Amino acid sequence: MSRLFADPLPAHMEWHEGEPGALRVGNRRLVVVEVVRRWRVDGEWWADGIAREYLTLRTADGLLCDIYGDRRRGEWFLQRVMD
Repeated sequence: MSRLFADPLPAHMEWHEGEPGALRVGNRRLVVVEVVRRWRVDGEWWADGIAREYLTLRTADGLLCDIYGDRRRGEWFLQRVMD
């Protein structure tokens, strides 16, 4: 089962040697232990469309989640949490 956020939650990525080290959402800090999957979505570049990098992360406490980074604005968001 998963929870998809209609309005993704703002997140802050902490990087370690070019890889995600931790994810901070609100006052919660989640240590990343594995990048399970990564992919990019690009669309409608001629009309100021999306340019995102998606990551599926596994955290130290066992959480599996999808996050994305808006490559144009440099912002990260938590989009889905999976059980």
